[in-house]
Amino acid sequence: MLSGVTAWVLDVDGCLMRTASPGGAGGAAMPGAAELVRDLKAAGHELIVCTNASQRPPARYAAHLRANGIDVADEEFVTAGSAAADYVAVHHPGARVLVVGADGVADPLCRHGVSLADPADADLADVVVVGVADNYPAPLLNAAGLAVDAGAPLYTTVDVPWFHGGLGKSVAVSAMIANAIGWATGVVPQVLGKPSPGLAETLSRRLGAQAVVAVVGDALVEVQLARHMGARAVLVLSGATTAADLSVLPGGQHPDLVLDDVAALHASLPPSVASLRGVTQ
Repeated sequence: MLSGVTAWVLDVDGCLMRTASPGGAGGAAMPGAAELVRDLKAAGHELIVCTNASQRPPARYAAHLRANGIDVADEEFVTAGSAAADYVAVHHPGARVLVVGADGVADPLCRHGVSLADPADADLADVVVVGVADNYPAPLLNAAGLAVDAGAPLYTTVDVPWFHGGLGKSVAVSAMIANAIGWATGVVPQVLGKPSPGLAETLSRRLGAQAVVAVVGDALVEVQLARHMGARAVLVLSGATTAADLSVLPGGQHPDLVLDDVAALHASLPPSVASLRGVTQ
């Protein structure tokens, strides 16, 4: 199933990292994670590490993985926040964007040259994007609600209720906030993180149309993302999903390959990659 794969989208929480916080924050590398990334890169494969975290810019999360021995460059790391910025820059050129979140969304937007709206401005924003933050001031939520009520598109980095990182679960705050704005305005937030077609578009644009892609993760959102990308879906049972969960899935939602963890994936790599084990330092 892995033969011919030349590009990889690797999940972080519950997959490369065991953690209780999004983006691998405060966690530790899963066994085999560093070796997997090392050998895929040594084989010349394209690699994107992708998380639904959105509070910090990609470079912050990538640095944490490197500190844990996983050699991921800043430009190889995609968050739901940076993916949202990529999507908005392409689909809403020239728009003023109100960020209901932190620098994990604002910084990538600024890097694209997107103008950020100030919630104190009298002029309403053209687009609203919701990500994770430690707090959401009432004036900011009011500005977001007014803009969406006036017709601004409402985007959210995630729309799943829970975060899983291999050490229990916690509520997905950004999804709660986005849906609260949606409740007030009667607008359903459009998701730009996993497993959305918007993220699939962004990742596919980065990898190129000719790439043979495998998406690896611990949750069914990665399987759904793989389907949107026309990619192969590899599920690891080290985080959000158990073998019992798989037994009740409809046939079309099953992954192409199920493994215990990324160490098992590393052991299952094709000979062209596996032959590099122990060679690359």
